[in-house]
Amino acid sequence: MNIARKLIAGSFVAIALGGVAHAADYSYSPNSYATTPFGASPFEGVYAGAYAGAGFDPNAKFALGGMAGVNFEVVDGVIVGAEVQGGAQTDGTTTTFEGLMLGRGGALVAPDLLAYGALGGGLANGTTSWAAGGGAEFMATDSLGVRGELLGTGPWGGGLANTRATAGVVLHVR
Repeated sequence: MNIARKLIAGSFVAIALGGVAHAADYSYSPNSYATTPFGASPFEGVYAGAYAGAGFDPNAKFALGGMAGVNFEVVDGVIVGAEVQGGAQTDGTTTTFEGLMLGRGGALVAPDLLAYGALGGGLANGTTSWAAGGGAEFMATDSLGVRGELLGTGPWGGGLANTRATAGVVLHVR
């Protein structure tokens, strides 16, 4: 028998014996391939959503936008994450746009209620701006949350120029 045939035959024997040995250890469970949640908290994982509300600069404006982000539960009941927001505010004649990147941190007030603070920056009406605020989110179902948020923005190095109060819906994917 030449060397190639010996290697092929040896490989088949090794695979066959290894497969038999592995199969002897295997026990079937109907849930053995079920996915596990990203984490223990319903707020942990990737999310996306939309918001609507009012902005004040000091004139009242209609605000509409969306958000996407990710949260991690660093210890029981403590959530940190990052979020991007994009939106517009209009008073019917003038429209301003903003895009923000926010760091978020919060705590579970109840298993399905998160209170959080947000801090970050981005562009608001073409001006480099800071943003700070907070809010609360309630998990209405296993993956759908509703939230309220108050966020202030202003130019870097300057004071508060705009305040936005919004309510939104958030879809969590864990």
